Amino acid sequence: MRAIKMTASISAEHTLSLKLPADVPVGIVEVIVLYSEAPATDKPRTLEEFTQRSQEADIPCRTKEEIDRYLEEERNSWEHDDVRDLPR
Repeated sequence: MRAIKMTASISAEHTLSLKLPADVPVGIVEVIVLYSEAPATDKPRTLEEFTQRSQEADIPCRTKEEIDRYLEEERNSWEHDDVRDLPR
């Protein structure tokens, strides 16, 4: 048995067309298709894709000022925790 490795493109109709070397005999063959699977998390690959998905998911956008204010509030809460309750 002989193997031929080629790169091919799958069309939108999910068809595959190959032009084989002339020395391949006519007849029935076995075809194996290897492809990269999408990551299980299906992460966006570009900033544009990320932005589009965020908009589609109706995730509220926050301004830099809103994020800075939130972080400042979190930091302040750490400083005001009662340290008397911590183990010594």
